[in-house]
Amino acid sequence: MNPAVAPERQGTLSDWQLYRRLLAYVVPYWYLFLFSIGGFLIYSLGNVMLADLMQFLLDSLNGRPAAEGGVVSRTAYKLAGETGQSALEFARVAVPLAAVTIAFTRAMGYFAGTYFMNHVARNLVHVLRRQLFEKMLVAPSAYYDRQSQGILVSKITFNVEQVTGAATRALKVIIGEGMTVLGLLGYMLYLNWRLCLVFLLVAPFIALVVSVVGKHFRRYSRRIQASMGDVTQVSGESIGGYREIRLFGGQRQQGDRFEQASAYNRNQSLKLAFADALSTPVIQTMLAIALAALIWFALDPEILAGFTAGSLVAFLTAAGQLGKPIKQVSSVQSIIQRALAASEDIFAQLDMEEEQDRGQYVTSRARGDLRIEHLSFAYPGGVEDVLQDINLDIRAGETVALVGRSGSGKSTLIQLLARFYPMERGAILLDGVPIQDYRLDNLRRQLAMVSQDPVLFNDTVYNNIAYGDLASASREEVEAACESAHAMEFIRQLPEGLDTRLGDDGGGLSGGQRQRLAIARAILKDAPLLVLDEATSALDNESEHRIQRALEVIMRNRTTIVIAHRLSTVEHADRIVVMDGGRIIAEGSHQALLEEGGLYAQLYHQEFAA
Repeated sequence: MNPAVAPERQGTLSDWQLYRRLLAYVVPYWYLFLFSIGGFLIYSLGNVMLADLMQFLLDSLNGRPAAEGGVVSRTAYKLAGETGQSALEFARVAVPLAAVTIAFTRAMGYFAGTYFMNHVARNLVHVLRRQLFEKMLVAPSAYYDRQSQGILVSKITFNVEQVTGAATRALKVIIGEGMTVLGLLGYMLYLNWRLCLVFLLVAPFIALVVSVVGKHFRRYSRRIQASMGDVTQVSGESIGGYREIRLFGGQRQQGDRFEQASAYNRNQSLKLAFADALSTPVIQTMLAIALAALIWFALDPEILAGFTAGSLVAFLTAAGQLGKPIKQVSSVQSIIQRALAASEDIFAQLDMEEEQDRGQYVTSRARGDLRIEHLSFAYPGGVEDVLQDINLDIRAGETVALVGRSGSGKSTLIQLLARFYPMERGAILLDGVPIQDYRLDNLRRQLAMVSQDPVLFNDTVYNNIAYGDLASASREEVEAACESAHAMEFIRQLPEGLDTRLGDDGGGLSGGQRQRLAIARAILKDAPLLVLDEATSALDNESEHRIQRALEVIMRNRTTIVIAHRLSTVEHADRIVVMDGGRIIAEGSHQALLEEGGLYAQLYHQEFAA
C-alpha cells in the first residue's frame, strides 16, 4: 500500500445508518422527491404494460374475446366500446395506438422521475458542500495541522461529488428499476404465481453476490478517496511551487511523487472495476439459469393448460424484461458504496468539534493592556513545550518587540493571543480579562495583524482591503488606508485601480506590494492591538523607510507587538523582549540590551557584520 495514503478508517456507522443520515437531507425537498417517485412509478408501470401488450396482440391473432385478455386489451375495448370489428381488425388499430401511448407515458414518467431526482440530489450536494466548507472555516487550527491542503480540497470537491452517485444515479436506479422489478414480478404473480416462484428462487443467490462484492467496493472506495487527496496535494504543491521546482531541478522528484499517487489511485480503481465487472456476468448467469428453468416448467403440458398463447408469451416477456432492471439494481452497489465511503468521511468532518468559544465577555474597544502569566504551551500531539513559563506585561499603547532565533516561540505567542490554539497552562489577560472569557469574534476584532507572508484573495484590490468585517467601509476610507500604507502609488498604475482583480494569492504583485496591501487592511481595521510579524521584510530600503513612517502613525495610541529578525527595525521600540528556547531570557531598551552583551547584542552584531 502506498505509504503516502492515509490508513483506512474503521467506520462506526452501518450502511443503513449512513444512508439514512444522507437521506435526511432530502426531507426539505420531499415534494420534489414525491414527484420523482410518481414519475418512476409511471415508468415502471409502462414496462409492465409493454409485456401485457404482447398478450393483447397474440390473443387477437387467435380471435379471443377482450374479457379473457390482459389489462391493455380490456382497457382498449372498454374505451372503444362495441365496434363491430373482429378481434384482429380491432387489434390492428388498437395495438399500435396502445404501444405509442404506453411508450410516450413511460418516457414522460422517466423524464419526471429523473429530473426531479436530479433536482433533489443537486440541492443535497450543495447543502453538504456548504456545510462542510462552513465547518472547515470554524475548525480548530490543529485540524489544519493534521491534514494537507490538497486533502482538504479533495474532501469538498471529490468526496462531496461522490455523494451525488448515491443521491442521483443510485436512487434513480433503485426507485425506477426497483419499481420495474416489483411491477413485473407482480404481473407474473398475477398470471401464474406458482411459476413465478421458480424465478424467485435465484433471489437469495443474487443478494449474496451483492453483499460479498459490496464489502470490496467499500474498502476500495476508501482507498480511492485517500489517494485522490494525495493526487490533489501533489498537484497543488507543484502548481503553487513551480518556480522552486524549476530553480532546484525538482521536476523528476515531483513527477515521481505524482506517479506514485496516481498509480495507487489507478490500481485501486481497477480493483473496484474488476469487482464491479465480475458481479454483473455472475448475476446475469444466475438470471439466465432462472429463465431457462422457468421456460422448462412453463412448457410442461399441465402448466400450459392454464395459459393462453398470449398470456404465456406475456409471462415470458415479463420474465425476460427482468434481466435489465435486476442487473442495474445490482450494479448500483458500486455507486452506493463509493457514496457511503464518501459520506462516512464527510459526516466525520461535520461531527468534529469546532473551535472552542465559550466566552461571553464583549467590549466595543479594548484599551490594550496585555498580561501574560506563567504561560507554557505544547502543540497538539507535540511532546516538548515550545513556550515555557512566559511572564510579560505590556501596557496599553506600548510598542514591544519580540526578537530571538527562529523557533524561539515568538509566533506561537501571537497564535495563542489570537486563540488559534487553546491554552491549558497559564493565562493571557486583555484589560484584566482572560482572553478565554472573551467571545471569540469580539476578541479577534481587537487584533490586527500583518505577517511576513500576507494572504490575498482572488478578488479586487478594494475587496482585499475592505475584507470581512471591513466590507462596510467607504471608498474614501479604503483610499485613505492605502495612502497611509503608501500603496496608492502602485494601485493607480493597475489597469482598473482599486477595482483591479488580483490573481491567486495576489498573483502579479511583488512581495512589497502584497505587504503594503496587508498593511492597508490593518490600518483600515483600526484595532487597539497591532501585530507586525516581519511586516517590512519584503520591502526595499526606500519602501521600508516610507512604510516605517506610516507604521509609526498607526502605532500611536495602540498596543503594538513587533516580531522581527532584522533588529535594525526594532531599535526604537519602547521595550525589546528577547526569547530563546521558548523562554524570555532578557528584556529592556535597545541600548540597555546592547550593553548587557547577551544574545541580543550577539544577534545585533551578527546582522551588521553580515
